[in-house]
Amino acid sequence: MSKKQQSGVKPSQFKGKATKEPLISKIPTQPSDGIPDDEKLRLIDQTGLMKKVKQRESELLVKKQATTAEYIWQAIFLSIPFGFLMATFDVTVKVQYSEPWNYAGIVAKCAKSAPALAPFIYLSNRYKSTRLAQNLMALGSTIVGSFLMYTLRHSPSLGQMMRAPGLATVWIYFIVQLDLIPATLTLTLVALYWYFGLRV
Repeated sequence: MSKKQQSGVKPSQFKGKATKEPLISKIPTQPSDGIPDDEKLRLIDQTGLMKKVKQRESELLVKKQATTAEYIWQAIFLSIPFGFLMATFDVTVKVQYSEPWNYAGIVAKCAKSAPALAPFIYLSNRYKSTRLAQNLMALGSTIVGSFLMYTLRHSPSLGQMMRAPGLATVWIYFIVQLDLIPATLTLTLVALYWYFGLRV
């Protein structure tokens, strides 16, 4: 075999067109089963497959929705830590004014606060995703937070001991339940009230 034959054909010497089939035509297409779409829908409807799918979707939707009993349990379990939070704020104010306190008083305060907070927590927690509830809680957060700042600034020690623990607990609960934007907005409004309305 000569060197010319070994080197093959140069691109400049190639004059003929490719006779091979393009690679893109070799890609397999989706096989057609020959059944029209209308016929497929009719067969699916006859077998009852669509009804089963819709029934399963409705079952999953019902499972996602919390029942009344679940909201009651949520209210009970949320009222306990917020009751302890209120008792803690009560002790904090008493310590600030050198008033006596004991651990039995904390437990008693929590036991009194939790049942009072439970109905309020139940209602607000159940409807917290609605726009009306978010607006009402945002308004309540602004009012309660501002009133707490006013109490701490202008009320005597007895008034602070009576009002501040409850106001602080409700305010924190509102902030926890609010979405991020309304919570940030209400905190900003209370901060502006404290800085410009009370410090001036």
